[in-house]
Amino acid sequence: MQNKKKRVNASTRLWSNTKGFTFISMLVAMTVLVLTLPFVSYALSALQLKQTNTEALSVQQFFTQLHYDVMSSSSAHVANNQLYIRAADRNDHTESIARVSLYNNTVRRQVNGLGHEIYLRQVADITFEEHANAIYLTITKESGDVYEKTIYNYP
Repeated sequence: MQNKKKRVNASTRLWSNTKGFTFISMLVAMTVLVLTLPFVSYALSALQLKQTNTEALSVQQFFTQLHYDVMSSSSAHVANNQLYIRAADRNDHTESIARVSLYNNTVRRQVNGLGHEIYLRQVADITFEEHANAIYLTITKESGDVYEKTIYNYP
């Protein structure tokens, strides 16, 4: 085996410091840290703002789904603060009744008294009121926010 000498030039001699961090490298690291901290705090505040909109978005999605259920049904009525939606299955010509009600702190949907489909969570109270060709909903979330919606049921 031949002993090969490592070729030394100006760039390898300049960057071959094996003694650890230098003062310049520490200054560069501190500069990068100081420049990125304001962006991190801004990103965290924006993330917290998005989290508060999630509740309103889930309620709007619930209203949209319930509106679709009522519009595609043959009839809908309210009894004992529960919404009953009667729908006919076009494939096998059977009829099913879906019930939307408050269960603990969730709004659930059951079809023919079976199943447990969660529509909305963290609900303190829900009120259904039936009027001529309309159903009024009032939802009170556990956070105290109140949401109202009118779903028109065309005959």
